Amino acid sequence: MIRHAALTDEGKRRDNNEDAFLADPDAGVFVVADGVGGRACGEIASAMTVDTFRRNAPRLRAAVLRFAQSPGRATRNKVLETLDEICQIASRRVYEEAENEGRRGMTTTLVASVVGGGSVFLAHVGDSRAYLLREGELLQLTDDHSMVNELVRNGQMTYEEARKSRYRNVITRAIGLHPTVQPDVAAIEILPGDRLVLCSDGLSDPVPARIIRQKLAQGTPAQATNALVNAALAHGGPDNVTTIVIDPDASPQAEAAAARAEIMEKLFLFEDLPFHARARVGRMVSEQFVTPGQIVVDQGATDRVMYVVVQGKLEVLRDDVKLAEFGPGDHFGELALVDAQPRSATVRANDFGSLITIDRPALDEFCKREPELGIRIMWKLLGTVAQRLRNTSAELANRSRTGP
Repeated sequence: MIRHAALTDEGKRRDNNEDAFLADPDAGVFVVADGVGGRACGEIASAMTVDTFRRNAPRLRAAVLRFAQSPGRATRNKVLETLDEICQIASRRVYEEAENEGRRGMTTTLVASVVGGGSVFLAHVGDSRAYLLREGELLQLTDDHSMVNELVRNGQMTYEEARKSRYRNVITRAIGLHPTVQPDVAAIEILPGDRLVLCSDGLSDPVPARIIRQKLAQGTPAQATNALVNAALAHGGPDNVTTIVIDPDASPQAEAAAARAEIMEKLFLFEDLPFHARARVGRMVSEQFVTPGQIVVDQGATDRVMYVVVQGKLEVLRDDVKLAEFGPGDHFGELALVDAQPRSATVRANDFGSLITIDRPALDEFCKREPELGIRIMWKLLGTVAQRLRNTSAELANRSRTGP
């Protein structure tokens, strides 16, 4: 059974609790929903959303089991698609209830997770949050769908101004606001010692991140949960507060998972992205394991794949002449994401190893789903290709001046 604890409190300034939560360790499903609406009955919206996930927990469990049995991009994305589908069901239920019962404006935020196979899968709408405590560092796994956060992202407001703004609780996405909704979905491989917390903004709004980090690190999940709720109350308890603390099992390939996480952080396409964005772009990434002598890229082939070395070494050959060697962190084939020209060389594995791969169809699919983030990645790719061309031009110009 997954080690966890959950607690909710109405806070010091509210007469009722519009938060709702689900903690189902058998299915690995955990949900926090923060109802919005006041007189429009936000507590109904949050309860309906939690109930929707409770009813569909077996679907999520089945998808995670398939992933655990055969981990890969297809099974990983099937879990994310199932989370998305359940969010759609919840949004339609809440919207129709509000329309039929004269409760227009009844909506709820959502942060939901399903745990299994050494990974945590998340769906997020609104300004409830998920955090990951990893090696003493607090990593925010969600990006608030709020008016002030959009202003911060666009450089029109500082983080401190956002915390004090009268509009800080105005959310731009919610379950039930429309019949459909666009949740952010993400998958994170779990490393040994990782701890996850889901919470409503009754915790994240009044309590500074450094205090959340300190309290989350305390003892058992139950002790950490109590410490977090008490911290929210100590900071005025201005809103309902709900927290779920989870100690998920680490990936069975913890060493490889740690190596992939480090490579993703440093890869030129993603190095400028915050952690929550890197978790979302993971849906277009695949893993490939190689054996000694295996051909990864064949000279003259026209596949549309970029490769990043995670573990092991590979050699580059052109017409059977060795040109270079690749090791962990090196990448090759990014031009294949831009055009479909034949490969100029063969790449062959020297020993056992693993690679991260990104193919053009997966990149295109991601850009359609998340255009803002996709455009950012595409500009980074094109900038890198342009720099390579400038370097090549400079090298040719230098050779023409100095001679052969």
